[in-house]
Amino acid sequence: MKKLLVGAVAAIVAATAGAARPSAEVGKPGVNPVPCPQQEWQRGDAAFDALPGAKAFSGQYDGGLYRVEIPVNWNGDLVLFAHGFVPNAGPNGSMLRVGVHRFREHVVKEGFAWAASSYRCNGYVPGQGLLDTVALVDLFKQANGGRAATRVYLTGESMGGHVTLLGMQEFPTMFAGGLAMCPAGPELFDYFAAMSAAAEVVTGVQFHADTVPQDVATMTAALGKPPDFTEKGRQLASIEIQMSGGPRPFAMEGLAGRFIANMSTSQAALVGSTTPTNRAIDTAHLSYAIGDGLGLTADTLNAKARRKTGDPQMRSADGPYEEVVPFDGKIQRPLMTMHGTGDLYVPIFLERSLKRAVAAAGNDTLLTQRVYRIGAHCQFSQPEMAKAFDDLVAWVKTGTKPQGDDVDGDLSNAGLTFTTPLRPNDPGGRTVVTSSKQ
Repeated sequence: MKKLLVGAVAAIVAATAGAARPSAEVGKPGVNPVPCPQQEWQRGDAAFDALPGAKAFSGQYDGGLYRVEIPVNWNGDLVLFAHGFVPNAGPNGSMLRVGVHRFREHVVKEGFAWAASSYRCNGYVPGQGLLDTVALVDLFKQANGGRAATRVYLTGESMGGHVTLLGMQEFPTMFAGGLAMCPAGPELFDYFAAMSAAAEVVTGVQFHADTVPQDVATMTAALGKPPDFTEKGRQLASIEIQMSGGPRPFAMEGLAGRFIANMSTSQAALVGSTTPTNRAIDTAHLSYAIGDGLGLTADTLNAKARRKTGDPQMRSADGPYEEVVPFDGKIQRPLMTMHGTGDLYVPIFLERSLKRAVAAAGNDTLLTQRVYRIGAHCQFSQPEMAKAFDDLVAWVKTGTKPQGDDVDGDLSNAGLTFTTPLRPNDPGGRTVVTSSKQ
């Protein structure tokens, strides 16, 4: 295994990061990231063992860690992998770590090189994640003896999916294609804040800036926890499912780990937080929905729910941070997305928002979306990811758009086409319904 000189790498990354930032000329590619959290960062160990028939390169750059793996039978192409959210709090919150590509074995077997970075900070940092992922292009070239890749593919999951969508939009000709797995996006935080406001209506408890932990505890007692919901808990559970995409396979299973978290993630936006993300959050445009027979109507919800209007200085194409602005759909290269029906952490409704943006920009032919019947966040099988990637590569090379799913349609029996294999307890083709007993 080889390691690169830190000084040389730092110079490369500094030059790349500088080039990636926006110029004064409107329309130039680039991204200005929300600043990293203000704390000291420690670096973990980037070293890793290469797969048989490949060479591993690892080291540090000015801000983080990187890994590169190049097969001996390299086909000339590079796959970048953007990792998901890593908390910046807790015992290891300041430790930077770099992993391996999500379907590394398949990528290497097919002759692709791959690269990944830690980013220079933890937290929800898709803008900084994109810059540090873009910097991998030159880090790879350095590791590869000065030889650049012919094509570069951008992949990522969860927050890394946000990185992927942002990259395909802000660097529209840099990547041959993108694969965004369970991708998050700015409107995820609209949903979280809306669930906080719904919880206020359901429980009769309001969040206050100086009592948030106590407020969450009081609400939790009133709601219960899955599967032991109170009457009020059944109301909020229905709201969370209806607002996240509607009845669909494994939605209740996915809600089990997110029921309380979904309503206690972005409540700060309702009580005056001034972070860029919270300033950009907007719930004024959302229309609440709830199942029948639960003792609460959508009309009541929409009339009583506290609303948060996005700050136009942030939630605008002219704002300082692209990552907090809803996607504009202005992509120029093939983009494929993967989303699970039971993902209640990063729900599938985000695919609908993405589709609308891409259609409004006139780029429908460049987007394929696929749905999978799984009950948790990002839990795709290796065959599912490998097929999606292979189909994306074929699309790039032949120009023939692969099959996808209609994410705007009824999702109550969605995901049968691409799920491999069907998971245990799959409804087996039966339409999923909701009732007052859920």
